[in-house]
Amino acid sequence: MRGVFLGAWLVPLIELVMLAVGQIWYRTRFEWAAWKFGMLIIQITTTGREEERVNQIISEIRSFRLTMTYRIWVVNEPGLNDRYPRADRVLTVPASFTARSKYKARALEYARRERRGLGLNGPDTKILFVDDDTSVTAAYIERAFGADYDICQGVTTPRVYYGTLPLQHFWLSHFDDLRTRGCLIYCAFFQGFVGKPLHVHGEGLCITGALEDRVTWNYPVFASEDLTFGQNAAHMGAKWGFFHEYVLLTSPWRWMDFKKQRKRWLWGNIHAITHRDVLPLWQAVIIAGKYMFGCTLTVISFIAAVMRLMHLYVPPPHVTVMFWLSLCTWLAVFGASGWINSAQTLPARGRGVKVHKRFGYRAWQAGVAVVLCPLTSLMSVLVFAIALVEGNPKRFEVIPKTAQAAVSPSATS
Repeated sequence: MRGVFLGAWLVPLIELVMLAVGQIWYRTRFEWAAWKFGMLIIQITTTGREEERVNQIISEIRSFRLTMTYRIWVVNEPGLNDRYPRADRVLTVPASFTARSKYKARALEYARRERRGLGLNGPDTKILFVDDDTSVTAAYIERAFGADYDICQGVTTPRVYYGTLPLQHFWLSHFDDLRTRGCLIYCAFFQGFVGKPLHVHGEGLCITGALEDRVTWNYPVFASEDLTFGQNAAHMGAKWGFFHEYVLLTSPWRWMDFKKQRKRWLWGNIHAITHRDVLPLWQAVIIAGKYMFGCTLTVISFIAAVMRLMHLYVPPPHVTVMFWLSLCTWLAVFGASGWINSAQTLPARGRGVKVHKRFGYRAWQAGVAVVLCPLTSLMSVLVFAIALVEGNPKRFEVIPKTAQAAVSPSATS
């Protein structure tokens, strides 16, 4: 048991090294060649239920003074809203269009074929994918466009209304601290330093037209299209990159939506892992191993910490030192996630807020992230277990992206 506990306590220290390596790699080895690319397509993929939010995202992008030539595409489902006056192109996927992929992946495949028909499938074209609950900063767009990689992305942060009321959303946005932490450690290390992904998130994914035409979105999937594309791109030898700019997400507004979202991710990943026409064997083994390792580690660490604090297990002095170093490291990274995630919320309330008040607000949110981090970690295991018990939804379950939509009786999956 001593060896198991010691191994669990070593992991946060190993993760700290991975975080540092990812940062150093980005600061010293990130490749930049904006002159290689002539066009950026920023594509927002939506079901059509969040027309107001999509138009808000388009307006945000239009307000930036971007240095590249770009076009904004909205890809929409048939029979739903298509009123996006500031978009350059609105594609409504015909009901008659068929592909091996379903739901969002099907829409992405339709847009890919449209680009190929327009000749926008070359190495000099970049496509930046944005969800209908996602905001991107000007710095993120510039960095993604100029990155000299076939495929790249940055850090996901739940900055849109992070840590704000109602209370249910306050809790759920802090549960998303785990996503930022994962990006800072695992995405930065594997996608950046190693050049092969572990996790892949669709928000802010940026690829060349040539890579999209080679990999395609045409796989038999109903979810996890981002993981499928990113892992298959790596398997085909694509050049992966990672940068430390932030894409801004909206956390779920209700517990039922939080669970629905995680359930979709989990079963989409399970489907990908268990089907060789979706993921190659080695990629599937690595992802499955990470799932098992993460859940086991959380449970063991929690048991070990409780036993240590209750003096039911008293390790040797050198192991005790390791425990406290590990605990402080673990808490510090969650605190850093809370600090990063709260950067956007306060300025949105008023740009005249004094620096010391802004610092105090962010410090408070970072403190909340630290206090909640044991619950945040256990929640991921709990939702994992619930999703397994409830079974595969076999469909792309959409959740409300705004507070108004979440409380509306017409909000549907």
